Amino acid sequence: MKKNLSAKDCGVKSALWDKFLDLMKKSLILSIFLFNIVAFAYSQKVTINARNQSVSAVLKTITRKTNVEFFYSDDVFDAQRRVDISVNKADVMAVIKELIGDNYKAEFVNNKLIVIALNPKVKPITASTLEEKVKIKGVVTNSKKEYLIGATVWVKGTKDGAITNFDGSYEIMAKKGDVLVFEYLGYKKLEVTVTDSLIINPVLLEDVSKLDEVKVVSTGYQKIDRERSTGSFAVITAKDLEKVPTSNLINRLEGQVAGLQIDLLESDNTFVYGNLLGSNAGKTSYNFAIRGKSTYASNQMPLVVLDGTPTELDIRTINPNDIEKVTFLKDAAAASIYGARAANGVMVIDTKKGKAGMPSINFSQSYGFSNKPTLSKLPLMNASQVLNLEQELVDKRMITDPAGVTSYLPASISQGMELMFQEKRGQISAAQKEASLNILRGRNTYDQLEKYLLQASTTQNYDLSISGGGQNDYSYLVSGSYSKEETQAVGTDGQRLTLLANQDFKLFNYIKLNTSLRGSIFKYDQNGLGLSPLARSRATFLPYDQIVDDNGNSVGYYQHFYSGATIPLEQKGYLPWKYNYMDELNNMNKTINEQNYGAVISATVPLLKGLDAVGNYTVERSYFSNDNKYNEDTYFVRDMINTATSVNSFGDLSYGIPRGGIYQTNDYGKNSYTLRGQLNYDGIIGNDHLINAMGGIEARQVKETIDGGTLYGYNFKTQTSVDIPAQNYTDVNGYIGYANYNNTLKENRRRFLSYYANAGYTFKNTYTLTGSARLDDYNNFGVDKKLRRTPLWSTGAKWIIKNESFLKDVNFVNSLALRASYGFNGNINMETFPFTNITLNDSDYYSQQPYASISSPANPNLRWEKTGILNFGVDFSILNSRLNGTIEYYTKDSQDLIVEFPVSPFYGLVNDYLTRNAANLKGKGVDFSLNGTILKSKDFSWNSALVISYNRTEVSDSRFENYSSYLNGTGSTPPIAGYPLNSVFAFRSAGLDANGMTQVYDKSGNIVNSFTSLKDIEDMKYMGTNIPSYYGSFSHTFNYKKLSLFILATYKFDYVMFKPTFTSYVSRGTFGSYDLNADIDKRWRVPGDEATTNVPGVQGMSGYSYNRYVFSDSQVIDGDHIRFRELSLKYDLSDLIKSRIVRNAGVTFSARNLGFFWRKNKDGIDPDFPPVTGANLKTPPVALYSIGFNVNF
Repeated sequence: MKKNLSAKDCGVKSALWDKFLDLMKKSLILSIFLFNIVAFAYSQKVTINARNQSVSAVLKTITRKTNVEFFYSDDVFDAQRRVDISVNKADVMAVIKELIGDNYKAEFVNNKLIVIALNPKVKPITASTLEEKVKIKGVVTNSKKEYLIGATVWVKGTKDGAITNFDGSYEIMAKKGDVLVFEYLGYKKLEVTVTDSLIINPVLLEDVSKLDEVKVVSTGYQKIDRERSTGSFAVITAKDLEKVPTSNLINRLEGQVAGLQIDLLESDNTFVYGNLLGSNAGKTSYNFAIRGKSTYASNQMPLVVLDGTPTELDIRTINPNDIEKVTFLKDAAAASIYGARAANGVMVIDTKKGKAGMPSINFSQSYGFSNKPTLSKLPLMNASQVLNLEQELVDKRMITDPAGVTSYLPASISQGMELMFQEKRGQISAAQKEASLNILRGRNTYDQLEKYLLQASTTQNYDLSISGGGQNDYSYLVSGSYSKEETQAVGTDGQRLTLLANQDFKLFNYIKLNTSLRGSIFKYDQNGLGLSPLARSRATFLPYDQIVDDNGNSVGYYQHFYSGATIPLEQKGYLPWKYNYMDELNNMNKTINEQNYGAVISATVPLLKGLDAVGNYTVERSYFSNDNKYNEDTYFVRDMINTATSVNSFGDLSYGIPRGGIYQTNDYGKNSYTLRGQLNYDGIIGNDHLINAMGGIEARQVKETIDGGTLYGYNFKTQTSVDIPAQNYTDVNGYIGYANYNNTLKENRRRFLSYYANAGYTFKNTYTLTGSARLDDYNNFGVDKKLRRTPLWSTGAKWIIKNESFLKDVNFVNSLALRASYGFNGNINMETFPFTNITLNDSDYYSQQPYASISSPANPNLRWEKTGILNFGVDFSILNSRLNGTIEYYTKDSQDLIVEFPVSPFYGLVNDYLTRNAANLKGKGVDFSLNGTILKSKDFSWNSALVISYNRTEVSDSRFENYSSYLNGTGSTPPIAGYPLNSVFAFRSAGLDANGMTQVYDKSGNIVNSFTSLKDIEDMKYMGTNIPSYYGSFSHTFNYKKLSLFILATYKFDYVMFKPTFTSYVSRGTFGSYDLNADIDKRWRVPGDEATTNVPGVQGMSGYSYNRYVFSDSQVIDGDHIRFRELSLKYDLSDLIKSRIVRNAGVTFSARNLGFFWRKNKDGIDPDFPPVTGANLKTPPVALYSIGFNVNF
């Protein structure tokens, strides 16, 4: 069968006419339809000048000039015949008749499609022929009993043929034993042998490889007609992804799928994240969950499948513009075919393929930018508040005067504290001190940090793709993209290059061969300081510190040791010991290079009617290199060399670490191989029994290597380093020290062997039953085969209620189906092994001998984690398909979850914990999605979508509960039976005592002081969960002529969080580390303040005082909010750019992170990006804007 149109353009919209039109109406409509087609054909004019070209080539020329497509069979019509034709503004039909001659006829199916078939009138039927042949009649339909108009019918081995009419009927002359061939675009070819019956009513099955992408769900192992699937699937098409024009796929998926929860942990507009491929989770800057959590300590990331094979690559390595669709498998019936890795759900990504026809070139370009983040939105103390704190610390002797310390080098102190101590030493008067402090109070140098360390982020994206192919035997798509992003931190940026080449072959008109090559290359420059100077440390940037002075000269500070002790050392020859922000920006050289490659080859070989054999081999390789090159001018090198330097008995400097640069490397590699063999069957028995089944075996190996180390005395020009003697050295304080090479060498192999099968049966296109089973074996899990291997299975059923007689004539209901499924999926903990893992370390501090530790004890009795999922779903479409939706209810029962519990320290285990199957979870939820066309006219349409998700997961069993550290505010939440997995417990605040220390109530209402331990979890108050129970989105799409507007809002309800506050006060014990959170200014100062504040005083941090304040119920706030996430405006320029070369073009403007429609907390805190102080600071997201252009040739 030859064609020069896509299956998408061949949809039949009139297949249900027989249900509401009588014979007279059909005749009238047919007459009008044919009249319009003929009028259209003869109104089209075409100019052609072709010499010695094939008929096929001339037909393509007509298609290009008129948009009329042609459909014909090679066995009937000789399209390779060479012709000479020259016409000028001739009628299209006249040209076509001249091309095909009198032996063939051309008929319109619609004004865009012409079917060419043999003209029966030119072949006279002889008397002998009449004796042998009879008239065969029938009606061609699909599995839904819909008529197929324009289908071709021909006698195999001859050129006798016919075309079905408006009611799907046909007539053809054939004799007994002849084979009739029925073909229609988007359906599988059907061959039927003529017997004694004169009526043949064939039913053609849809070819899922050619169906519209929304009608098909892809599991990675097979493609299934959506109407025959019993599982829970959600499909996001390329058109859906285009609505959010970012280079990050995660951003594009947010809010699009019911049950899919995405938490972006970075407010920047960037793919410059996730620089730790070895995390085994495939993520570092986002949380990604399908229907909540199914595990506690194991991998929580859904399995990602790329072009049919599980991938080890991070999602950010994929160019979103290369994606044809993303399918989410959410229940057991959908995902259990992936067995032991499917408990968290499965995300199946299909990349774009080429389509037959002339080459198509697509190019797009976009540029994005944001405002510079402002520190005014962070809860930070100003200069005067910091100085007041420092004065109190000095007056209450919380800080030791470093000038009086002689036994060791004292820690550095701030400018303000130095003035205060100078007054106490008598070096300056009180008036001089106050005058100098007032100068500092008048500064607000946060603006210097904004000016020199922060910037507006920018993005650039360029995409180019070329696709095309032959008529039926070859297609291709090649694409490339380049992206560059500069983050909000000066000196930090990233570049990404992606390549994709997909090819589809048909060998010997029999075997289908598919190949795919893909690659991505990243380069990151990690030389920015960003907000790190504000993080709690002994070198915190205070609001009166300066990056440059009033004359614009950079300013340096002694950050490690007190200046009074450091300056004399510099005079002895130590390297300059000041830290200078501008110098650090200029001298840092931290780069990350990453390369990812993949290749897939698969072949499909037909064996019998409906039975295919499929073979697939996939290889992936990732390489990640983190290089930190510190020259001798960087503070890191100067501080390390100086700290490792002492003065010997001769007064000379003795270097424990050689002069020169320091070169740190960390290399990570991952190779994976997947080999799969599979049999597929898809057939029909009679007219009512549809069967699809598949089964196969899959072997998979993943090899990881980690190699890293440190070179000292490195010369970056000659690329040489200096070996350090094995013995330890004496450092600047007279203590024993040694150089840490950080040498790491690790190799890990994971092997999987799986057997799987899946089958589905559909009766009368109304009732469907499915079942699947899989057996997984994994080398790094358990010793006994009974524990190492695990069988997983699922079953499902579906009832298409619309096909029942009692609902067929209910016109406002277009479709209605009920489905249910149950089964078990599994999960893997990548950090457990059946044997003992021992880590070799450098020299012990005391013995100076190498030592080893048990990093992972043998665990031969570990079992697989299993999750049972029960799912009920209703799919509906009403009001002439203007309102479509799905509602699902599910329950999840996760068993034998792997957790850690404390054991005796005499076992010698790291952190005194042992891993065991020791917890169970139970979850339930609802997924609801609704799409509707609110208004629709000739020039205007308004479409809306609503996504509502509910999930609640509780701990049903926890055999080794241990609250001791958590109860006293020093540990993370353990799994506690009867409560949600991510519970938030808080201390019942009883305010402060007369000494400014925190008090709490126990479960009996008694006041407990800061030095009394709590014993029972009931002594704390359950506040809720830190994961929203309700989440989703609502969106609107407005189209007016060539203009399209898309608006997206996301929401999260019913969850709580602790309000960010300070982490500690400055003290000698913390080496003068500062926290700048503004809550510090509300602290208790003198007796009586406890009546107006609950913030402990600087002397009230003993015992559990601080933790019980930070985690008290007074600090709990609501996270509920509705966010204005996305707005995009697109204009189609096709009518403005009329050209034979340019097919279409468009321009897009988009804006992201546009604020809140509503948020529940009154503290101005962004729940997704809380302004955490301490060691981790974040600014609220700023609006991101982009403008893009795309053109298709």
